Amino acid sequence: VFNLGQYLCTAQNSFGSDRMVITLAVQTEAPKIQAPKSTEIAVYFGKSVTLDCLASGKPPAQISWILPDRTFVRDYKCIASNAAGADTITYHLHVAALPPSISEGAMDTLGESAKLSCHATGQPTPKIMWISPRNYVISLSSDKFQVMDDGMLLVKKVILADEGKYACVARNSAGDDVKNIKLEAELQEPFINGMKGRSTTKVLAVSYQTALLDCRVEGKPEPRVWWVTPYGHSLPTPYLGGRFQVHRNGSLELRGVRKTDEGGYMCLAKNNLGEASLVVELDVASIAEKPIFAVPNIEILPIKQDGGELILECPARGKPNPEFAWVLPNGTMLKPGVRLQRFTHHLAKGTLHISHPVASDKGVYRCLAKNVAGQAEKRYALESGRKPVIRGSTGMFFHLKLIKQKSP
Repeated sequence: VFNLGQYLCTAQNSFGSDRMVITLAVQTEAPKIQAPKSTEIAVYFGKSVTLDCLASGKPPAQISWILPDRTFVRDYKCIASNAAGADTITYHLHVAALPPSISEGAMDTLGESAKLSCHATGQPTPKIMWISPRNYVISLSSDKFQVMDDGMLLVKKVILADEGKYACVARNSAGDDVKNIKLEAELQEPFINGMKGRSTTKVLAVSYQTALLDCRVEGKPEPRVWWVTPYGHSLPTPYLGGRFQVHRNGSLELRGVRKTDEGGYMCLAKNNLGEASLVVELDVASIAEKPIFAVPNIEILPIKQDGGELILECPARGKPNPEFAWVLPNGTMLKPGVRLQRFTHHLAKGTLHISHPVASDKGVYRCLAKNVAGQAEKRYALESGRKPVIRGSTGMFFHLKLIKQKSP
């Protein structure tokens, strides 16, 4: 408390006295808190926020805060006070975040495709990601999957291998939520190596080596699979006896192949919707020789841009006769009989024809020759053709000195 007014100061001793009047005037100013732009503050869960409390006053105001209780809407009160008075301001802090919550998830069919929906609430709006049954994150778009803007997962052309539990993950700054959605393919009759009904194929084996006859079966319910040998013996899945073994994946392994093992081996698959069969004609070669090339395995050729045709040969020998494939400089593989723009792999002798060659066709072309005994490779390096250039010193004169021989 300050006493305002005049004060008399007196000084006295044996020789006399003196006095002086002093006037006391105290200047004070009540605190005033600077008004903020807004006292309604929204902040995301887990983020930082600053609340200002700037106050004037004489003497300088003392600042104190009253913190809130644990309510969702939080009030923060600032008090600025001095001897002349006090001022207050209250901030209302709204924590704008709610952890994600997946309300529902469902699967629906769309022709050959399937839709997996996943609806989630939360603040801020949760982001949706999907994890496949094999535990890898599904990209936004691919040949098999597409994640839509609303988080729905589209599985294209569903096959039995796509079945399983897909995890929908909803995530924001406040947390995440997960829901598993099961994808089931429709009932299917048996397929063998991607074919239904009856199919045939040929396999060439080498004497005293191992032959593996593939029988990859799909179907729902899971089909029963068994093999029938050329002698009429039935081999279930799985089976192990003598030189024969039927693996759980349906393939038949025959060890120490003999010439007498030649013939038709039938793989059968059956469920309550139907059946499929595959006949594998097994041929056994008594002697096998790896493919070889008689000429160098790499040749460098110029590209003649004359509007004609460039033919690259693949003269490989082997027993049995090799199968050929060409690999273009960009990595594209051409099987026999396949044509790609100006490039044609002819069935006969494994030749590659390039019609109307141009300079941009330069690069390394690889011919692959393969049989049961192994594989060989021949390469052609095509380079842009250039006119001939004589290399050597320019402007050099050669003097030829003629020496006349004396006659004997």
